Amino acid sequence: MSGVIRRTEPTRARRGNRAGLLLLLSALVPVGLAVSVVLGVGLERNLPAQGALLGALLITLLPLLGLASPARNRAVPAAIGVAGWLWSAALLLAVPQYFPGELGPATRAGVTWMAAPLGEEVAQAFADAGEAVLVAVVPSEAPPPSAAELPPVEEAPREPRAVPVAAAVEVADEPVQAEGPTGRVVLPYEGGGRSMRVLATFQGPRTEVTHTMLFDTGATLTTLSAEALDELGAGVPPDAPIVTLNTAGGQVQAPLVLLDGVALGLEEVPWATVALCEACAEAGVSGLLGLNVTGLFQVSLDHEEQEIDLTRRGRRVDRLADVTHWVELGSTAKVWSDGRIEVEVTAENRARAAVADLSIEVACADRSFAVSLDDVPARGARTTRVSLPRGTDCREYRVMLREGRWGH
Repeated sequence: MSGVIRRTEPTRARRGNRAGLLLLLSALVPVGLAVSVVLGVGLERNLPAQGALLGALLITLLPLLGLASPARNRAVPAAIGVAGWLWSAALLLAVPQYFPGELGPATRAGVTWMAAPLGEEVAQAFADAGEAVLVAVVPSEAPPPSAAELPPVEEAPREPRAVPVAAAVEVADEPVQAEGPTGRVVLPYEGGGRSMRVLATFQGPRTEVTHTMLFDTGATLTTLSAEALDELGAGVPPDAPIVTLNTAGGQVQAPLVLLDGVALGLEEVPWATVALCEACAEAGVSGLLGLNVTGLFQVSLDHEEQEIDLTRRGRRVDRLADVTHWVELGSTAKVWSDGRIEVEVTAENRARAAVADLSIEVACADRSFAVSLDDVPARGARTTRVSLPRGTDCREYRVMLREGRWGH
């Protein structure tokens, strides 16, 4: 009896099984890292180690079985391998999004605990390697900046203070007129008492017009009549903010308009909120010159010469009286299981001018924090997110605008 011995090649099924097993084995590394990281997130929150491990196994392994369940018998190892790679990658990418800045510490804590039976040095080496790999491969999101706590406001006692008398200087026969703005302007006025009338030039979208105004140190907002606004080409927008004004005839509801600016002599105030108020105008007077304009200056009255001396306080003086009517604030607070608090603040600017910067107060039960927002576009919005100290009682909180300035 004779024959020929032939060497048979592996069948496709066997090759497929081997490939599936190799894929399954390769997935053990990302699956192990995912379990360790989720475990580490729990350990960082002082959860019991056994409970954190059980949660990590359920979160990591149960979805793998679900993803691989449609596969047929021979394809199960390959399906589990593919699912292991995909689900582990999804978990590792999600951790920096939900727990900013914690990927490295969570990896180190989880790997160290998992590898502890191998000895302290081996566990430390695995932890270093796992942290280095994930921090280098997984894009991380920086944690939100911590909000600066505002000190409690204390009313300082106001005492009379002595002011030294300046040395006398020779007065020229004719006052010297500067060729450009100097930060100081002297306005002549007519009338007296609460009826001091001055000239102010208003700049609108279409043109600029000089009007006679009442210099009113008690008016918060500057006002103009409808005729004066029409001259400037400043129509009242449909969504204009509405304020309540106290006039001699009682309270009136006044819509607001944002003008391009107001000029007092050579000193210009860019962007100014003006209220439409017919009751505030009278014969020969177009409205009131309020503190949202005059409050940018130190005011000195010389009733003998009938002059108002205005000295500019600074170019970056707070414009809250103007800005506050055009900015709407919104916020959401998220409290994490470990006591962390993150507050997201959104400022919506309804004005046709950009807002350069805002200072916003987040007032909790017994502590307040400052949040800054810069460059809020005209008729746009900007959002920022900050973290508050653990344990802050912010079950109820308020957001308030503290300062604001227009952009240029």
